[in-house]
Amino acid sequence: MSGNGFAVFGDQTGREQVTPFQARRERQKLVVRMKKGEVHCGMSFDLNRKMPEFHLDLQNLKGESLNRTVRIAFEEVKAVFYVKSFDGHFIADDFQAWQLPDIRPIAVKFFDGEVLIGRPAHASWKDENRFYLLPEKQDGNNMMILVERSAIESIHDAKSYLHQQQQAYETFKQEHMKPGMPEEECRGDFHFSRQEYNDAMRCYRIVRDREPVNERIIRKMCAARYNLGVRHIRNRDYEQALHDMRLVLKLDPLHTHAREKAVQLEAHIAKHRHGE
Repeated sequence: MSGNGFAVFGDQTGREQVTPFQARRERQKLVVRMKKGEVHCGMSFDLNRKMPEFHLDLQNLKGESLNRTVRIAFEEVKAVFYVKSFDGHFIADDFQAWQLPDIRPIAVKFFDGEVLIGRPAHASWKDENRFYLLPEKQDGNNMMILVERSAIESIHDAKSYLHQQQQAYETFKQEHMKPGMPEEECRGDFHFSRQEYNDAMRCYRIVRDREPVNERIIRKMCAARYNLGVRHIRNRDYEQALHDMRLVLKLDPLHTHAREKAVQLEAHIAKHRHGE
């Protein structure tokens, strides 16, 4: 265990694995997001950030083996996410908080527009082709992200970036905040307008937890989740897209577009599995 609160493992072949939590014997769940949009879930025996490629044993969102291994070149990768679960559902008590390294947090903006905020795991991160980023917020699904530098558009000081974000929200709030609207709903609308659907969902969920029968919030949650599903379809991550459409239908069983998409996705996934 290193002084920064995360373990570093290695062996004579040069394989390396860094974890921000107590070492476990089982391999870690990885979600590999590619620059072109593809998403792969699985586990790896030979992931080494200093090597040009690694192999991934593919699994579905339930963690079931697909009995297939793919070779992944880092130059084609956006980032490798070390996750608590493939589908985003996990038992929080199974994962303990870890000590973050004493390095200023940064905001990493990718070419596809996604922004991640966290702390580099190593002081030498500025000189590396890819580096580990530990999320500033530890209650999410991501435990650690291996970021591919060639997929990054820009890197900012997190404090300055968040200040700019807050200023943009205040401007949006002045124009869109309605009487009686909860603050979290307005902030959710702000994220939705920027196509930050996960953040929008997080804000809407806070309101829904307080007001379970708020139909307006339920409609907004459906819209955000549906758009996430459409995004996953464009990225050819069909299992996650189907998961999103089913969540929409759980909120609104009469959501016609989500039902149509779910039927199409189920057929596509079944055909693909049959073809294998």
